[in-house]
Amino acid sequence: MQHFVNVILPLPIPKLFTYSITPEEYNFIKVGMRIVVPFGKTKKYAALSHQTHTVQPAYEAKPIDYIIDESPVISPVQMELWEWISSYYMSPMGSVLRAALPSILLLESETELHFNQQANSNLQLSPPAAKLLKALQKFGKMALSDVIKLDISKRPYKLAQELMNHELIQLREEVYTRFKPKEETRISLDSSLSDDVTLKQVLQDLDNYPKQKQALLQLVQHKKPITKSQFVALSGVSKSSVDTLLKKGIFAAKSFVVDRLVVKTEPETPLRTLTEPQKQAFQQLQNPLFKENRFLLHGVTSSGKTEVYMHLIQDVLNEGKQVLFLVPEIALTTQIIQRLYVHFGTQMAVYHSRYTPNERVEVWNKVLHQKSSARLVVGARSAVLLPFSDLGLIVVDESHEVAYKQFESNPRYHARDVAVVLAKIHDAKIVLGSASPTIESSFNSSIGKYERVVMDQRFRGFSMPKIELIDLQVAQKKKQMKGHFSDTLLHSISSALDANEQIILFQNRRGFSPFVNCTACAHVPQCPNCDVSLTFHKHNQKLKCHYCGYHILSHSHCVACGTAHPRTMGLGTQQVEDEIQKLFPDARVGRMDSDTTRGKHGHRKLIDRFQQHELDILVGTQMLTKGLDFGGVTLVGVVLADGLLNFPDFRAHERAFQMLLQVAGRAGRTDNHGKVLVQTYDTSHRVLKQLQSYDYNGMMNVQLQQRKQFEYPPFVRLIRCELKHRNFSVVQEAANWIGQALSNHFPNVLGPQSPAVGRVRNHFLMHLMIKLPADKSSSLAKEQLARIVKRFEQIPSYRSVKLGIDVDPT
Repeated sequence: MQHFVNVILPLPIPKLFTYSITPEEYNFIKVGMRIVVPFGKTKKYAALSHQTHTVQPAYEAKPIDYIIDESPVISPVQMELWEWISSYYMSPMGSVLRAALPSILLLESETELHFNQQANSNLQLSPPAAKLLKALQKFGKMALSDVIKLDISKRPYKLAQELMNHELIQLREEVYTRFKPKEETRISLDSSLSDDVTLKQVLQDLDNYPKQKQALLQLVQHKKPITKSQFVALSGVSKSSVDTLLKKGIFAAKSFVVDRLVVKTEPETPLRTLTEPQKQAFQQLQNPLFKENRFLLHGVTSSGKTEVYMHLIQDVLNEGKQVLFLVPEIALTTQIIQRLYVHFGTQMAVYHSRYTPNERVEVWNKVLHQKSSARLVVGARSAVLLPFSDLGLIVVDESHEVAYKQFESNPRYHARDVAVVLAKIHDAKIVLGSASPTIESSFNSSIGKYERVVMDQRFRGFSMPKIELIDLQVAQKKKQMKGHFSDTLLHSISSALDANEQIILFQNRRGFSPFVNCTACAHVPQCPNCDVSLTFHKHNQKLKCHYCGYHILSHSHCVACGTAHPRTMGLGTQQVEDEIQKLFPDARVGRMDSDTTRGKHGHRKLIDRFQQHELDILVGTQMLTKGLDFGGVTLVGVVLADGLLNFPDFRAHERAFQMLLQVAGRAGRTDNHGKVLVQTYDTSHRVLKQLQSYDYNGMMNVQLQQRKQFEYPPFVRLIRCELKHRNFSVVQEAANWIGQALSNHFPNVLGPQSPAVGRVRNHFLMHLMIKLPADKSSSLAKEQLARIVKRFEQIPSYRSVKLGIDVDPT
């Protein structure tokens, strides 16, 4: 009887592949083990075992190379979640695997060049090829990636081919495990010095070497093993003295595997006692009558939702179960970590994209093996894909945030929705927390899918900040403006600074200005790769594209007509920072956007500076709205709200309300009464009026009415088809074909049409939108769509067109 294994290859291919295995391997392999398999003519990949069986496939199955793991690298229930993600988001299992596993665990073969024989004296090789052969003769073998680093030639593949043609080298494909545990060398007294007599004799022998003797005495006093660097720093002895004692055998060195991630060792701090409103919310969240265990916690800003979360976490950890705490942005992760670390530091791990690949693997392994130091995981979107085995609670903080959606690569999952499914698989409680839940979440709570819990009072009864609208049209007519700031806002900033209070200024666009315009010929510098203007960044005098990264130096003259000093148009955070610093030269101004928070600890450093009152004014983009807690802030200024309100999207008003409500919630979070000033050209706008009165229900009811009328979520489900190609006529023709095919099977199809930015990275885009009934299963519709996609991919003229499917686009 033959034995086989189905594997998931880390490639965007629509099906699993079958390989033959021996009876011994059949008995050994478990679901979730990595297996090196050949694929194609030469390549090898570390695939993931999905199922072992004895059913002969329709093709001749190749044998596997070898098994990497002794035990699975994913948890037993994780495969069930992956299969749901693959099915629901119409994404191949290989893409789900690539998104979930840390990159170091995703192994694929690397081409190696092996020296075979010396060149005949009559053989004339090109100088670069001869140089490469000499290097291979010296080292025996080299990876092709290392050959590229030698910089012998710009065409290393051609050199390798030249040497292969003369049988001077051989090519092989090898797979190497890239994860290595971190090791630390610690020094201690050699075991031969355990008795006092021997130690006394060694000290006498070192009388002529006072520095070595001092080092020995210091280590004797320390008693415990210590790293060399720590010992040198603590004792003050030289590194050379330590090295000499190691060579003499007086000191012994031993390597230990250590954790890359800092683990708290001091005792945990007890949780605070909940206030009465918090206690009521906590009791409702613990209500056993709601069997679904799905909750929507709608709490106003600064109502103390995090304290309620922490008490829920404590209860679940006491049961010995795992907890997942999701946050939308790395910026918010920083503050949440600080708060949770005090109470749960010995049991807490953090997981997000700013961690190194090795650190991510360490967290992965801790969660997989249910280590006590990772029973509570705090992380951004990707943390929902960790290998949990015994989840008891999932908290999705700021659950309305768009950042939970994966936009660029497959699978285009929404972490909030995946978390709901993950909770169901584990039979765990899930809490979606927000001060302004999405329309869909609120609708789901109204029809019984979620249990709604409301916290409508701020912590300790602090009042909500007063929101005032400033009419920029009136201010400009009365000449009550300085730059982009009204006199009203400037007066409030001045008063806050005089009172030693802090200010947040919000402008949701980074850079200095969105574009530069010539006053003579109206020329606007454009990105050559995208259909957008270049954004001006003043600090380095560059014009940048925020879509593809293209940048050029800003010229003092118009490149089209030569007119001096083209004007900057529009407003970005750099310009706000620049203007406010000139208006208040003594104020300490900081800026928080993606330009200033690069690097692993960029967010934390800036947040810490503001928290410690090293900054008076913090200017920023939507990063400031993510639930950050700054006790010293009494004034929030929205520099220009109109850009949020007039965005071409059916969710624009909902998102504008959410973002403005969140940024307003940064003010007055302690005893000091807060104030929010919103500058706008349309003070009568309905969303701004709803914001002013904190009328979330009014906003939601209007949005639900409009969406029902025009058939948008939550009353329908959306699937977007996105086509990309370098040639506009090709992508347009392909989009028309898809559009016609979809119209033949689906009654409600929008498009094809170009999106707001119709070309990105030299690829023209076309979108089509399918609307499906929300009260019916979408499985049959997705199967039909998959058949249409398969037919489309078989048309030769469209094979170069990239077609992406986005289920539940946001």
